[in-house]
Formats: sequence, C-alpha cells, structure tokens
Amino acid sequence: MRGPWRELFMSKVEAAVRWDRWDFLALVVGVFNVIWVFAIKLRTFYNLGYSSDLFMSVQLARSWLEGRGFLNDNCFGKTLATHTYFLLVPLGLIAKPFGAPSLLLALAVSVGVAYFWGVRILRLLGVAGPVAVIAAGALLALPISVAFYEERFFGFHVELLTPALCLLLFYFLLQRRMIPSIAMALAVISVKEDAPIAAAMVAIVAGVETWISSADKHSRLNLPALIVVLLSVFAVPVLMAISWLQPQTEYARPSPDPRAVFLVFAANVSQWPGSTIVRLWLWVVIVGSFGMILLRPYYLIPGVLTTLVAWLRDDLVPRSLGVPTTTLAWLRNDLLWAPRFYPTETLLWCVTLVGFASVVRTMRSGGRTAGATALTVTTGVATISLFAQLALVPKTRYLVRSDSGYSRLERRQADSLFERYRREGKPEEPVVASPMLFRYAHDRNLFWLNRMYGRPAPIWVLSDGSSNYGYDDIHVENDMLVDRNGRCMLRLEDYTLIDRRGRFMLFRKKD
Repeated sequence: MRGPWRELFMSKVEAAVRWDRWDFLALVVGVFNVIWVFAIKLRTFYNLGYSSDLFMSVQLARSWLEGRGFLNDNCFGKTLATHTYFLLVPLGLIAKPFGAPSLLLALAVSVGVAYFWGVRILRLLGVAGPVAVIAAGALLALPISVAFYEERFFGFHVELLTPALCLLLFYFLLQRRMIPSIAMALAVISVKEDAPIAAAMVAIVAGVETWISSADKHSRLNLPALIVVLLSVFAVPVLMAISWLQPQTEYARPSPDPRAVFLVFAANVSQWPGSTIVRLWLWVVIVGSFGMILLRPYYLIPGVLTTLVAWLRDDLVPRSLGVPTTTLAWLRNDLLWAPRFYPTETLLWCVTLVGFASVVRTMRSGGRTAGATALTVTTGVATISLFAQLALVPKTRYLVRSDSGYSRLERRQADSLFERYRREGKPEEPVVASPMLFRYAHDRNLFWLNRMYGRPAPIWVLSDGSSNYGYDDIHVENDMLVDRNGRCMLRLEDYTLIDRRGRFMLFRKKD
C-alpha cells in the first residue's frame, strides 16, 4: 500500500515530546476530571448508593495495618485464596485513616491520570496539542468509559485502576524505556491474577507499533515490550499458585481447582471463538474504538484472551465434566462487568489512540481528497459507534447526581438515627448492617449478617427494616433478625431496640 493511505495502518513514534502549554492545559483538565469524578462518587457514597465490594476493599486494604492479617476481610476471610489484590496493600495507607472515600479518591485520580497520559501518548504519536487534548477527553467521555468508571452499586474495584497504569506502561514502552516499563508492568500485575493479560496486551500493541514505525531494520525489536510480555506470561501461573497454596478458611471463597479449570478449557476451547461472549466482544471493540480496530485488525487475535475469564461461565460448562460447584461459582461473570472488562478497556484505549493518531496524520499530510475522505468516514463511524455504545450501556451517567434506593427524607432519617451508633459505639465492637447501610460502619468492625457462624455475636445491628429492598436486608421476622432470604441469624430477644426512624432501626446487644 502506497501513498497517504499507508499512514492509516502505521504509527510514527516521536523520540521525545517537550512539555508546553498544551500539556499544562491537559494537566488542568485532568485535575478537573479528578474533582468531577470524586464529587459524583462521594455524593453517591453519602447518599447510600454503594454496597458490597467497596467496603470489602476497605477492609482488605486496612487489614495488615489492623493486625488482622494480609488481605483479610470480615465477609470472605482470606481473600488471597481467591484473588491476588496486592495493589490494595499500599492503598491501606490511605484507607486506614480516611476509609472508603480515600479509595474513591484513588479511583478519581486514576481517571485524571488516564486522561493526561492519553494526551501525552497522542502527542508522542505525532498529534498536535489542541487535537490531543480534545481527543483524549472524547475518549474518556465515551459511554463505555463512563460506565466502566462509574461501576454502579459497587462504586470501586481495584481493577478500575488498571487502565491508568496501563497507559503509563504504554507511554514508557513506546519510548522503549526499560526500567520505567518494568516498574509499571509490575504495578499492573499486582492488581489481580488476570491483570498480566492487560499488561501483555499493552506490550504487544507497543511492540508492533514501534516495529512497524521503525526506519532502521536493526532496531525494530522493542526489547522492553518483549520483556513485559514474557514477564506477564510468567506472572499468571505464579499469581495463581499463590492463591492455590493459601489455606482454606471457613468463609474464604475457594480458589478454583486448576485441574477443573483446565478440564473446562480443554473441553470447550473449540467453542470459544464462536461463543456469545466473543461475538459481543468483537462488537464492543469495534464500536468502542470508533472503528479504529479495523486499522489494526491483527490486535483482535491476541485480544481474544481478554474474554477468557468471562467466557468460562456456568452456562458454558457441561455438567458431565463433573466440575465442582465452587469452581462454577468462581467462573460465572459477565463480559461488561468492570472486574472482567478492564483488560478489554485497556486494549480499547491503546488501539483507539494509535488509530486516531494515524487518521490525524493522514488528514494532515494526505492532501485535500485523502483528508476529506478520512474525515467523512471517521465522522460517520464515530456517530454509529456513539449510538451503539449508548445501546450497550444505556444508563450512562455524566452529571453530579447519584442513584439511591432511599428518598431524601429516608436518608435524613438514617443519618440522624445511625449518628447515635457512630457516637456511642466503639470501633472494635462487632456490628452488622443492611448492605445499603454499610457506610455507617464500614470503617469499624463490620460483619455480614449471613456470615456470622463461628464469629463473635454483633454488639450493634443497623437495620433497613424492610425485606424487599436491595439484597439481604436485615429486618424483624417471627421474633428474629433475619436477612431477605429468611436466614435466621440473630434472636431478637438478645437485642434491645435503641431507637427507630421511619423504616430504620438500631439494635444493641443486651448485657
């Protein structure tokens, strides 16, 4: 392929990009993104819109600072037996004094970092400053990106920090900087046992782009990218072995039997390329990259690996294989759920950035006809992609408002009632709460009502008082304090009703 159209299928990596006023503007916009996202997250947190994983993450991050062991929580116990969330360990330094808001701030900062380094990568690929500032903002504002970072109901997963780390890795790999690349690869790998897939995807894209763009045949090999790929391949079995070697505890989610997982994979691998997950993934990659993947279609081949965990689901596993129920539960997940989508989200960022840079370069140097054609096609594909993304994630939210199952009056009632618990309760006293009320006790000795067997009886009970809101809400039924599924865990006669506001109730264990 000759002429200006050749520019569409290759990158031009600059040796260095000096800091100028556009980088300063990108920094300002990045800080604004941090403030905007944090405002949304914090408002949702105080409006009782988050539950479950955000608060487990707080306990996991803080456990080593509170003498409760390494990556332990009061729900599942030794989480390292299931997931290698090593990145949460340093986050404990901020989660210990500031609780859940600190993790929400870390997520907001990662959004700002992703934007700023998106701009820097575009500039490294030859895109002018003003165009890079706008393009990176558009990429961050895509419905898929917003829905990914929003993570409704849960609010936070450590996996949400991965795209920002991967963009830093991508930047250093394009510059072939060995030490920073290895450092960032290790940071990515520390996120989780399947995070090496994301690191490998970034290294593959960087390696291919620098290979194609290199004028000197003798310097085409991107050695840092090759090392990151090898490091990622090596890291997967190491991280999984760490989980498999952990002793099982009463409530720990058992890590999947490696033999069973291999059996599932081997028996069904031929169905993988034609599975519903892969077909959905192909559509997501096409529309999520504004069609830029069509300029680099070879990335689809290694990119299929990002669907592996989502593909290994309950409905894909024949019962005749005799796979244990615990393994099936571990395997079941959805492609677009953030903890499973983050490798694909990372690939989308990388492919879109290199593809967009190629389009801009073609429009700039390819003459009037080539530029007009590229602009027309790009605009049409972008429009289709935008509407397709809105269909994939129809509830994308951009404004500073939050979802909550409680009315404003109910939130005021809850605040006034459970402020008494905050005032009279001691941090070390065991407490259980309805899941949407975790905020009031998340930085204390919070337990889950359905996981109290063999654990100290809670001193305090924060009840939603309703059996039909959310999940596992604590309410009174037949002289028992039970959850929504009717599991009787606490006898009402052992507790005193301290106070009540509307539907909310505060109980304390009798002496």
